[in-house]
Amino acid sequence: MCNNWIKAYRMYSYTVDLSEFKNAVRYPGYFNRTIKPNNLIEFENKFRTAINESGSFEVAGEVCFWKVYRFSENRDNITQRLLDYLSSSTNWNDFIRTIRKIAGNPSYENFIALKNACNQPAGFAVPLTFLAFYKPIEYPMADKHIANWWAKNKIKFGYESFPAFLQGIYGSILSCKQSWDAYVAWKTFCNDYARRISENCGLSWRARDIEMAVWEAQRNYISLEVLP
Repeated sequence: MCNNWIKAYRMYSYTVDLSEFKNAVRYPGYFNRTIKPNNLIEFENKFRTAINESGSFEVAGEVCFWKVYRFSENRDNITQRLLDYLSSSTNWNDFIRTIRKIAGNPSYENFIALKNACNQPAGFAVPLTFLAFYKPIEYPMADKHIANWWAKNKIKFGYESFPAFLQGIYGSILSCKQSWDAYVAWKTFCNDYARRISENCGLSWRARDIEMAVWEAQRNYISLEVLP
């Protein structure tokens, strides 16, 4: 019943060498390892610990670089801008407060506050990555692969009345109310299917795990099963 879900999840192979960040030497103790599927949860935990215990801002830079790794032309600049902004203790503390607030109340207003708190006023995927790293049980990420899968499959899975992500040039998700509403629906789906995977397959999956399986399914043309 869950064969293709499990197949897609096991195909997840997103690997990032953090040391490829061009300014890694500026941040001793950071940007010094490779993130693979087998240590990804440890990486998530490192970020969550930094937020819950008011740790160092550098870990947010590592998460940002991980997310934008495939944007080879811009990844260093995007990451450095974030690090420069969060190096201010005022900005870092505001970022911590904002992450905690949206995790407890995922409103559109709190999402806008998160975008501003990580200096991503035109961003969508990167702010959501921070939220997903902080609370992966409940919150998935989103990018063009997720947006494409959701548009093609939401009717199949019974979400026909829910909005699709709006997409712009090169498939980047625009920051707008409809895309946030689509994300809320996508989050609901991921939580729903994490429960169904647990009940039907005996696996303890999080919203993030559903998203990872969908990400690979979209890229590899895998048809995922509708579960009861």
